[in-house]
Amino acid sequence: MNLVPTTVPDGVSLLLVDDHLIFLDGLSLALAPLARDLRVDSAASVQAAEQCLASHDYDLVLLDLKLPDESGLSVLQRWQREGRSTPVAILSASESAQDAHAARQAGALGFISKSASGAQLREAVGRLLLGENLPLPASEPATALTPRQQEILLLLAEGLPNKAIGRRLKLSEETVKTHLRSLFQTLQVHTRTACVTVARQRGWL
Repeated sequence: MNLVPTTVPDGVSLLLVDDHLIFLDGLSLALAPLARDLRVDSAASVQAAEQCLASHDYDLVLLDLKLPDESGLSVLQRWQREGRSTPVAILSASESAQDAHAARQAGALGFISKSASGAQLREAVGRLLLGENLPLPASEPATALTPRQQEILLLLAEGLPNKAIGRRLKLSEETVKTHLRSLFQTLQVHTRTACVTVARQRGWL
C-alpha cells in the first residue's frame, strides 16, 4: 500500500541536518518520490544548516539530535528564542519516548525514528508538510517515588549537598546516599545534575 500523501504540493524544499553523510544520501533517495521537483538540501552541522537557512526558505527541516557542534534540542530551543518560523522535526536513532517529548517541548512538530522504512518516512514527512503534527510515542510509565525520595529530590534540585539534605530532613548522610542511589537507579542516571534534569523532564519537579 502506498502511504505517501497524494496532496503534497510540487516544488517543496527540505533541509536535512545530520553529520552522517551516507545516511543523508540514503535519506535523500528515500524522500525523492514524495513530490515532483522536490528540493532536498543537506547539512552536516548546525553552522552549515544555519547558512542554508540564511539563503533559502525551507518548508521543513529534519534535524538530528546528535550533531558535532550543538545538540538538536539546544538548536531547537535557540531557534524558538530567535523566532525562526521554519517548521522542524527530529529524525533520530533514539527510540526514547522521553527524547520525543523533550523535542516536542522544544518546538519540534514531530519525532521520526531512523529505523522507519522509506514508506513510513515519506508518510511522516508528507503529513508534516500538510500542516499536521506527528503523534508522540507513548510515555514510559512513571515510577512513583516515595515521599522521602520526593523530599530529597526537591532539596537536590536546590543544589544542597548530602550533609545539608540530611540536616534538613534529620537523616544521616549515609541514609541520604542510599535514597540517592535509589533515585539514580530509577531515573537511569549517575550524576546529581542528570538526576535533576531527567526528573524535570518527567514533570517530577
